[in-house]
Amino acid sequence: MTATAPERRPRLIIADDEPLTRSVLWTLLQHDFDCVGVAADATGAVELARALAPDVAVLDVRMPGGGAPYAVPAIRDCSPGTAIAILSSDEERTEVVSLLTAGAMTYMRKGIGRHELAQRLHAAIVAHRTPLPAAA
Repeated sequence: MTATAPERRPRLIIADDEPLTRSVLWTLLQHDFDCVGVAADATGAVELARALAPDVAVLDVRMPGGGAPYAVPAIRDCSPGTAIAILSSDEERTEVVSLLTAGAMTYMRKGIGRHELAQRLHAAIVAHRTPLPAAA
């Protein structure tokens, strides 16, 4: 019988200006992901993405350094293989649409359960890596 290598867990970074939120997310997601870094602002999130090339970045919309409106396109540029997930609490619909248009793969509201959060992040990674069909 041949031993198979264990499947690599997706690498994750978390960016939120609230220390409690970062800690809770880290705790909730450490079972399903390799949590490789946290940032308290958008600039730190971009630096982590550039340095670590994670599979997925979880971003709060409103944090210092320009928030997700700054971080989403910057991460898209410096780490194109990173799927981006927005996790926030009080955004306007137009703001969410703008972030999804800029390259975020999903938007979730804070308070989401661990199981659904992990599923949505895994789905964001798969969707980000799946090429779109060619236009006819």
